[in-house]
Order: sequence, then C-alpha cells, then structure tokens
Amino acid sequence: MLETLKTAADGRLSDDDAAKAGAAAKSCRVIAFPTETGYALASTGLIKAATRRILQVKERSTLKPLAVLVSSTEEAKKWVEWTPLAERLASKLWPGPVLLLLKPTAQGRLLTFPEYPNIAIRVPAHPGARAMLAASGVPWVYTSANKSGRPTLAEPAAVAAELGAEIDILVDGGPASAGEPTLVDATGDAPRVTKVGVMAADKILEAAAA
Repeated sequence: MLETLKTAADGRLSDDDAAKAGAAAKSCRVIAFPTETGYALASTGLIKAATRRILQVKERSTLKPLAVLVSSTEEAKKWVEWTPLAERLASKLWPGPVLLLLKPTAQGRLLTFPEYPNIAIRVPAHPGARAMLAASGVPWVYTSANKSGRPTLAEPAAVAAELGAEIDILVDGGPASAGEPTLVDATGDAPRVTKVGVMAADKILEAAAA
C-alpha cells in the first residue's frame, strides 16, 4: 500500500519523515519525490535489485543507465573520479539541475552496470530530497517519475494515479517545476553539454570558465 509523506511549504521534510524515507530507500523500496526538475523515482544505487525494480516500474529498457543522486559534493567524490572541471562546475551549479558525467571510482562501479563507462551524478536542490539522501547514507539511482515515453510528472496526484500501485512511498511536495536536468560531460578539460535541460548551455560555459 502506498504511503504518503508530506513536505512543509518550503519543501522541507521533518527529521522523522526524512529518516523513514531514507531507510526505505536503503532497503530497496521505491520512492517518488519532488525535485527541481519534476518528480523522480529512486532507490538505493548499491543493490541491483532496486535498480531493476525502478526500470520495471518505469517500463524502461536496461540499455539506458540510471543517473545518481547524492546529498553533497563531498559524497559525490566517493563515487566518481573528480576532475578540476567538475570542481569548478559543482562549486557554481550544485545543488541544482545539472548532471555531471564522470568516470566511476572502483566503489562507484557498484552504481551502474559493467557496460557503462561513466555515471551521471547530481546533488539536487530540493531540500526534502537532500534530507532523504543524507538520512539514507547511500547514493540513489533515479529517473523521472513517469512511464517511459510519457511526460515527466510535476503533480503528486498525477504520480499517484500513474505509479501509485507500483511504488512504496510518495513524498507530496505539491507542484514541482517541470523540466529536465542539463547533462554535462566533465571528464575532460572543457565541458561538453550533451543534453540541454533547464540549465542553459551558456550558464555551464560561464561556470566552467570562472
């Protein structure tokens, strides 16, 4: 049965609810929650059964890897090979709607399948999302909260209607901003924007040059 948690008007979760959601994700339960780019589906990235369950709920091919959410830049450095470019971008653009594509560390290989050479990773700006991540103590794999090929959902009622029978927890944060994160390859010396989302490419270039 779907359990619903509710954020305060400013997007924050109570400590108890953040801990409950964090523990649920850590134990492979699937959570839908608001971010600055619509609602997301997520669970622990450290257990492949959780990844497969998200893909099943999403009705998404395993040929498309899931991105990763972490609670802080310092946490990100455990899972990906941090570059000077990543440092410049993260210092200006995180928390926020920017995914950095980086090579995984040995530990970070746990977050993806062997055929994928890189990981797309992000620190979300939404305070409720960061609180849950911090409470769980693990990185989460995530995707947008919708069936594959359908629009990203920005209303909790729409998430419940489309996915409620297949997920465990819905964090109701009210309407979320629609859109997609911008994806930036930060493995080299210069940024390569591979997918433009709500963050414009010129903002990425400006941050990289600073």
